[in-house]
Amino acid sequence: MRGDREMLTAAMDGFLERLTDRQADNPYKRARYTENGVELSIGEGAWATADATGPYRHDIVDPDSCQIASFVTLREGATRSIMNVRLRITGDAITDIEMLVARPDFAAAGLMADGAEKLDASPTPDPRWFAPVPTAEQMSRAELRRVANCYFTGLQRNDGRGHYPFAEDCVRVENGYLATAPLDQREAEKLKQRAAEADGNSRAGQSPYTWNFLTMSAREQFETGFFAFVDRIRHRRFPIVDRETGCVFTHAFFDHSGTVRDYQLANGETVSGGLDRPFTWMIAEAFRIENGLFTRIEALMAPVPYGMGPNWPLTEHDIR
Repeated sequence: MRGDREMLTAAMDGFLERLTDRQADNPYKRARYTENGVELSIGEGAWATADATGPYRHDIVDPDSCQIASFVTLREGATRSIMNVRLRITGDAITDIEMLVARPDFAAAGLMADGAEKLDASPTPDPRWFAPVPTAEQMSRAELRRVANCYFTGLQRNDGRGHYPFAEDCVRVENGYLATAPLDQREAEKLKQRAAEADGNSRAGQSPYTWNFLTMSAREQFETGFFAFVDRIRHRRFPIVDRETGCVFTHAFFDHSGTVRDYQLANGETVSGGLDRPFTWMIAEAFRIENGLFTRIEALMAPVPYGMGPNWPLTEHDIR
């Protein structure tokens, strides 16, 4: 079934309104609902705690598969979080509700704890996401999926020598934080100070994930080989593709075995990843692709049990 953009956007509008009103006559009882990979009944999880959404909201729409995904800020009592929601429409009903909620208490050492506030400070997503791709330059759905998968392939066991199709002006946002150049100067100064404090006492200050690493471009970061500690990126799903804007929305699991502790960067320098235990990120990630290159990336990640599966069926387009 094919939908249209206005209908899909309206469906997300209605869903987000219903998520926070807690009315008994919920129209989504036929839908399958998961939150952070766990199947729940409608009314459980964020359904019971969400008080408000927004103002930040970023939609990725796929009329061909009749699906929409949205990155949205969420308030549960005093807690500010970021949520991603994927909806599938079949007939006149929502049949899939897949949610990922990154709450601030998950963040190691308090990192990324105020990402929701950062997004809400500029509630309108970067307009580059929505600029139409000229018809003659539009890529096929299969080719957009192929390029999107290059991100995961380049990141898994990253050695700095792979194929990294990033545009020079590519910007990546992770859990509300700008993670590539141009890094906000105030944030850069804070990170520089933290690195200086750590440098005299441990090897942490030698890690490229300091202020100077975050001022690199996305391609330069991958070329360092820093992400070698990401052992495996599995269950790569590509449910939403929008040819008109060159956007692909994906789900994946990033496994860290905890065994990649000291390793060499592409330049031969030995660094410590600081990871000594197994854990997994569940990732919702959107890519804007132009002329075969990544130009915008937005990622949301939350921790799940190590090795956890997707709890949604894979299709012929997905990669185990």
